[in-house]
Amino acid sequence: MQLGSRWQVGQPPHPGVPGLLHPAIAAAERRLDDASQQAPTGGSWTLTWLEGRPRVELIDAAGTVRADIGVDATGRVTERVPPAAGGSGADPAAGDATGVRPAADDHDDDDDDWLS
Repeated sequence: MQLGSRWQVGQPPHPGVPGLLHPAIAAAERRLDDASQQAPTGGSWTLTWLEGRPRVELIDAAGTVRADIGVDATGRVTERVPPAAGGSGADPAAGDATGVRPAADDHDDDDDDWLS
């Protein structure tokens, strides 16, 4: 059994977070610091494990999910940016310099959708 954990935005990821997710977490926090968005005051990350795979969510003080990062069944890091948090109009399949490819909800290959 693997336990989840929480840590504040801007702090280093909890030691239980696999290093594979660290670049995606840093990229999500950088996006929030962009001139076009405000960093979530009092926001925190939550690490959970689903089917043995890590997933982290960034939730702001208002309870809004700002980022959802995980590892799919093939071991690829995926990110879902909620519409209200994205706002960039960028092509979600393009990815960025960290190699993170945001997974569009309609192309989500995760086999855990039935749990939502």
